[in-house]
Amino acid sequence: MHCLSRMPRRLLYLHLRSLAMISLIWVLFGVVFFENLIRNCNDLGVRVNLYQFSVAFGLIGALITGTMIFYLKPAFSHHPVWRASMYKLLFTLVLFFVITFLLLLLYYLFLYKKQFHFGHFLDSFFTKIVKTRTFIIFIVDMALMTVMSISILEVKDKYGPGMFWSMLSGEYNQPVVQNRIFIFLDINEATSIAETLGHERYFRMLRKFFADITMPVLASEGEIYQYVGDELVITWPNTPDNKLRALKFLRHAYFLMERKAHEYEARFGYQPRFKAGVHAGEVTAGFVGVVKKDLLYTGDTVNTTARIRSVCHDVDESFVLSGDFMKDMERPHGYWIKAIGRIELKGKVEWVKLYRMRFE
Repeated sequence: MHCLSRMPRRLLYLHLRSLAMISLIWVLFGVVFFENLIRNCNDLGVRVNLYQFSVAFGLIGALITGTMIFYLKPAFSHHPVWRASMYKLLFTLVLFFVITFLLLLLYYLFLYKKQFHFGHFLDSFFTKIVKTRTFIIFIVDMALMTVMSISILEVKDKYGPGMFWSMLSGEYNQPVVQNRIFIFLDINEATSIAETLGHERYFRMLRKFFADITMPVLASEGEIYQYVGDELVITWPNTPDNKLRALKFLRHAYFLMERKAHEYEARFGYQPRFKAGVHAGEVTAGFVGVVKKDLLYTGDTVNTTARIRSVCHDVDESFVLSGDFMKDMERPHGYWIKAIGRIELKGKVEWVKLYRMRFE
């Protein structure tokens, strides 16, 4: 519970949504399992109806999936996927036996009409449940369901919130024109830091930096588009509310890294600072690739955002916003935003109006 109480609301919501989706799949699979096995050739020592069995199967799935999401995934996050999956599978099998034991114990306590004896209960558990053909098939199917649940969670982690359903629905199989906000963000003086720390220590610092900054992304309802070296690209649909969320992300991320400065200094000898370019406009989105699919945004908007990020160093500012991003936007309280002027960006014919931003 302590882990859940400290979890950001947005991350908790995403985890609960994944839990509900996978639990529903377990319920549906429980219906199929009951109709094809339990109804036709049940040799278990207890009798259940479709409703009881499917609800119990969904409950087991919810407990197993919840354990994987909230405890096993963070516990084995630094292990290879195959090893972490084996650990999770073994743990869930043990958990399944415990849950089955407890459910049967409740059955005997509340539904069994005869006098309860623990010795008789243990004998019944092994002879009428564990040693039956139905239970063995049940264990195999449960293991397959667990592997499927692990796979779904891994795919969702790979593509991010919402993208799993976009793949299934085919939303991006054909090119889609969208109007989006982009932030290109990278660490200041990354090359010199990497040379000083060495590749391995720098990678560890980079991994921690990306993990820490994910919390502000989730809190601002942003989508992580891609990681490129020491660069992070975040995007939102272009709406007035999301413009404010993009600025709130930068503010949250900036002060979060300020609070964690001593932690980074003690561990790596550096306090990572970052710069960011912000722009908005039309892009074309779609999945590309044959053996490895990925979502790709293309268009002048993406290229311009990358150029704006590069301008941060030239004008000695951490955050530079484009005129297109600032269009039709009321300047929020707590942000000092001032025009830099029109600047020629590499590869663009027209000069682009830019703004500098600081936090008040």
